[in-house]
Amino acid sequence: MNLKTTLITLSCIAGLLIVITFYVVFYGSGGTYVVSSNLGSDAGIFATSTGAQAGEAASSTTSSTLAFASSSASSTASSSLSSVPSGASTVTWTQEHETLSVINASVSGSQLTLGVQVTMDSVAECVPLTLRMIADEQGDLSPPITSQFTFPDTGTCNGTPGETYSAQPIVFTLNDPSTFPIILTTGGTANVLFEIMQNPDGSLSVELPPSTD
Repeated sequence: MNLKTTLITLSCIAGLLIVITFYVVFYGSGGTYVVSSNLGSDAGIFATSTGAQAGEAASSTTSSTLAFASSSASSTASSSLSSVPSGASTVTWTQEHETLSVINASVSGSQLTLGVQVTMDSVAECVPLTLRMIADEQGDLSPPITSQFTFPDTGTCNGTPGETYSAQPIVFTLNDPSTFPIILTTGGTANVLFEIMQNPDGSLSVELPPSTD
């Protein structure tokens, strides 16, 4: 009788263990479990596959969010590099019968845009666009994308006598938009060298090169 009772009891316990095992394997929500070990503090900690997948998903989401934020910040910084305040230019030169000044500069993507003010004398003529960028250490010159001045009142490079044209856009392509200073020359008979510098706040300034005296 005692043997029979013992067998029934063991069968019940075995069945209960099977049910618990089935539940843990197929319906458990996942989590972290400490594995008993004689190693004490060196015992390993393991996670169920559900928990691992959740951790990986969270890590992936965080990485994507950070990458997007970094990309957005970089894009914003690149497009907001801007100008020298109007009238603050130190780069002015005379060309034929005109006086020209670089009054602002901005960088957007891989393009540098200069705003050039042109003041006509008493002669009506086509104003040549002689500005060039120093492209490399060998002194090679790179012309602007802009092929010529185009004044709003004539639609051509021909300026009206006595007229002042403010901030005519002249666009250059930059090989590396992150490298400063950008060195340019006015070209023509004046051939004045000047630099585009980046200030600590990200704005740009137009300057003559430092004197070597």
